[in-house]
Amino acid sequence: MLESIFILIVAIGFVSFVLAIMEQSMVFSAVSLLMWIITLAGQLYIEVPTDTAYSEPALFPLSLGFIIINIIWLSINFMKFREDDRTRPPHLR
Repeated sequence: MLESIFILIVAIGFVSFVLAIMEQSMVFSAVSLLMWIITLAGQLYIEVPTDTAYSEPALFPLSLGFIIINIIWLSINFMKFREDDRTRPPHLR
C-alpha cells in the first residue's frame, strides 16, 4: 500500500516537472516541488501502526535533487516572468 502511494507521488512529481519544462509553467513546477517535498518528508519518518517501517534509501537523494532543481527552475521562470512584464507595452499588460 505504501509503495504504491510513493510510486504515484514520484510519478506525479516527475511528470509535472517535465510538463513544467515543456510548457514553461510555474504552476506545474510548483506542483512538482510539492510532490517532491512530500516524498522527502515521507523518507524522513514513516511508521505503520503494526510496527512496520518503510524506507527506501534511494528516494531521499533523488527527491532532494529534484527539490533543488525545481527551486532553481522556479526562480528562473519568475525572473523571466518579471522581465516579460517590463518589456510588454502597458496596454498589453
